[in-house]
Amino acid sequence: MADQPKQSSYTHPDYKNEVDRLLFTRLYIDQALAASEQSAGNARQHLKEAYETLDSLDSSLSYMNLLTGASLLQMNTDQVKRLKSAYDKPYFARIDYQKKNEEKESLYIGKASLHNPENQSQIIVDWRSPVSNVYYDGRLGDVEYEVNGETTQGYLSLKRQYQIEKGELLNIQDVDLTTTDELLQQSLAGKADNRLTEIVSTIQKEQNDIIRAPLNRPIIVQGAAGSGKTTIALHRISYFLYVNSETFHPSDLMILAPNQLFIEYISDVLPELGVDKIKQTTLIDYMSKAAGVNIRLDDPVKKLVALIEQEDSSEEIKKLSQFKGSLLFMKIIDRYLNLMEESLAPKGDVMLEKFRILRGSRLADLFLHDYRYLPVYRRFDKIKGVIQNHLRTKKKHVLKKIEDVYDEALEKALYGIRNDAKRRKRVTFIMDTKAQRTEAVKKEARSTVHMYMKQFEKKSAVDYYKELLMSPELLESCAPELTSEDIDQLVHHSQLMMARRRFELEDLAPIYYLHGRLYGLDDESKVKNVFIDEAQDYSYFQLAALRKILDTSLFTIVGDLAQGIHSYRGMRDWGVVEKEIFGEAHYFTLQKSYRTTIEIMNLANTVLEKMEESLPLVEPVVRHGLVPAYHQLSADRLVQKMEQDIDLLQKEHFTTIAVICKTPSECKKMFSLFASSTLSVQLLTENEELKKNQITLLPAHLSKGLEFDAVLIPSLTEAYKGNELDRKLLYVAMTRAMHRLALYSEHPEDLLLDEAAKEKLTWQNS
Repeated sequence: MADQPKQSSYTHPDYKNEVDRLLFTRLYIDQALAASEQSAGNARQHLKEAYETLDSLDSSLSYMNLLTGASLLQMNTDQVKRLKSAYDKPYFARIDYQKKNEEKESLYIGKASLHNPENQSQIIVDWRSPVSNVYYDGRLGDVEYEVNGETTQGYLSLKRQYQIEKGELLNIQDVDLTTTDELLQQSLAGKADNRLTEIVSTIQKEQNDIIRAPLNRPIIVQGAAGSGKTTIALHRISYFLYVNSETFHPSDLMILAPNQLFIEYISDVLPELGVDKIKQTTLIDYMSKAAGVNIRLDDPVKKLVALIEQEDSSEEIKKLSQFKGSLLFMKIIDRYLNLMEESLAPKGDVMLEKFRILRGSRLADLFLHDYRYLPVYRRFDKIKGVIQNHLRTKKKHVLKKIEDVYDEALEKALYGIRNDAKRRKRVTFIMDTKAQRTEAVKKEARSTVHMYMKQFEKKSAVDYYKELLMSPELLESCAPELTSEDIDQLVHHSQLMMARRRFELEDLAPIYYLHGRLYGLDDESKVKNVFIDEAQDYSYFQLAALRKILDTSLFTIVGDLAQGIHSYRGMRDWGVVEKEIFGEAHYFTLQKSYRTTIEIMNLANTVLEKMEESLPLVEPVVRHGLVPAYHQLSADRLVQKMEQDIDLLQKEHFTTIAVICKTPSECKKMFSLFASSTLSVQLLTENEELKKNQITLLPAHLSKGLEFDAVLIPSLTEAYKGNELDRKLLYVAMTRAMHRLALYSEHPEDLLLDEAAKEKLTWQNS
């Protein structure tokens, strides 16, 4: 694809005024930034001098009243950073809006806000502000938006969009509905390496509705490939922090990404949105750290590859993974925790010498009921405090009772024994015994709490988890739903796992859950709001564990069941997540795809319609392109043909090109075949960054969430079969392509190409 021509709207009637407004805005940003670094007097003088040199500025625009406030502008570090990043493209849209009973305003919308502090006039309006909703949501005419729960009504007379690059106004477009506007088409026709950072200017109405959905409830988004799920999640984070800037810090929020590669992929977007301080991690890294465990996990990719390659044990792998990822397993662990609590509950009385300080039944009641809101072992801190308080008070009574007993005995000795020698001996004995016993009680009191608390066994979550999985008796008690055969299979699998001293990914959520219920989380692991991308690859247990242990309902969960290549863990129905895990969640669907051309999506839909989930077909929008090509050729000619096609794509100035294979082993074979070519090829692994100006070679499972200008899908030695997992892998691979898609194999069935697919392809026998 050739670079898109830059078209300037010289014929637009407002072109000169808009150029002047852009020049002014950039000048104002310059001086506003200077004002934050220099004295007010110097900044004002700089601003005045710069204004005087701006000969092209039309005085009729009346910007002098804005300029007077620059010297007083105070900005924090983040605002300075955002304005610097916005300098080349200060805004992307304008609305002419008139509030009811007020004068019309022309508002310029950008990624960072800028205003005159003296008269509060807006130079740039932040895209997240309430009034900006009119741009994303409203047609021309009567519109309304909400501010702090109150509806503001007005009239929208103009919606205008700009194409600005490096401070130059290239295009002006007056629009009504953003779904069909020219700016969106230009954005979608752009290259994959910069599109994500510019998406804020082309957010669509259905995306905007989700971004601005009520922030106090969880949301679940089933979004088709290319529908903007990641865009929505990232912009919802930005919007959330904008609305809650006084009560939430970016560190209170966490993005759970599918892998480190994905974190690198979105790294340029977060600073652009002003949320670069947010926690970004993977589920494995987060749960391992939060649970304080350093266990060795089997590589989940190996399990996936084993399932892809259809090993003999695949059905057993699926069954165990699905069980460990189920809400039933969580219920079993809850029963196990109840048994644990009963066994750990205090039973004996707290005694000081022969005196009862506190009844064990009272402590057990506190432990099992009053303090039930706390993690199990944190309840012991409360129990310890109660014992200490009672001991502090009752020790005095105990010592007083001892003193009274011996004082009474002393009085009897003094007045009841006539013999001086006997009386003296008896008095001495009583006084010595009193002193010894008093000192013994005081000494015992110093260790009473410690000795009482010492009885409570303290084990790690991992130890407790092993205990459950290795004990048929415990499993029979806690899991009446399981058959004897199920229990034997689970115990046998666990014994093999423990013998290797390794765990599986599906074990991590139960361990995290146990740790949270037993010990709670440290401050660093606590977050108030969680954003999960590629959530279709989570198990129900993983999501429920996060919900319960973090004790927050503020979740944004986005995914696509059609891309659920890890559905063997159990995730097949968002309804379970919505109703059984969160209860109060808002559920949204996005069926429009903005990534791929209509022709590419039409082909991908032939794979989608055969999936078990019965998901609706994706609606491709806006953009046409070349029909995907299928090349039927022998394996020995496949790489040569791909090299020729890649060379042509590069001559068309495509910059991100991917070769997506079914498995990692297929990738390695392909990489060795590319070794003799002149192409620069990167064999991508999970923890690597995408390298620019290289052909990316990667397996289908690793391509999820990524997008490329062009995608080539070969079947060299490994065919896609007609099972659920292979269909999802192929669908994922196809939907990574923005502009071009080509497929290569010796037999069309190796790429699941049937008659329906044949109609969506240009078929070439080479």
